[in-house]
Amino acid sequence: MSTALEHLEEAFVKCSQGKHYFGGDRIGFLDLVLGSHLGWFKAVEKISGIKLLEEAKYHEFTAWADRFCTHHAVKDVMPETDKLVEFSTSSAVKAKPTD
Repeated sequence: MSTALEHLEEAFVKCSQGKHYFGGDRIGFLDLVLGSHLGWFKAVEKISGIKLLEEAKYHEFTAWADRFCTHHAVKDVMPETDKLVEFSTSSAVKAKPTD
């Protein structure tokens, strides 16, 4: 996972050219595609107790993630972490084979 995050960090720096989002000053297609996974990143962090988006390691990418999640067009539609955790854990329980 860390290699993938390193690539995302590098891609953000290269694509954004010092701007707030991958395509520049406004949220674009790539931001939406990657941003749609951020809720699950947070859920996995909560379930596993492992921090995936370490600010010290991936400063630019985590800053982008924070900006994206708090953007007025996004913040009200991002899934709540606790609801994703609940969905994930209840799905896992249902998927367990019975003896």
